[in-house]
Amino acid sequence: MNRSDIIKKISELYPKLNRKEIEVIVKELFSSMASSIATGKRIEIRGFGCFSLKHRAAGKVRNPRHGVAVESGERHVVYFRAGKELRERVDVVNK
Repeated sequence: MNRSDIIKKISELYPKLNRKEIEVIVKELFSSMASSIATGKRIEIRGFGCFSLKHRAAGKVRNPRHGVAVESGERHVVYFRAGKELRERVDVVNK
């Protein structure tokens, strides 16, 4: 599911809302989430999961395609941890 699918789904659920308004709301929501994560804040959505930053130390990484080891600098990566409700729903669907 991508952003346009989310906008479409919300417009189907709430037909009284203008599609342009929904588009602005969804874009602002994602923009706000991205800027919060970029500044090091943790985002928690109950029942869904948490987004946070993790620090990765510098070291060697291997390119799986060519098998060549390359030096990698330290960096931050976005980390997602699924909430209990999401884990349970995924587990039930995939059994």
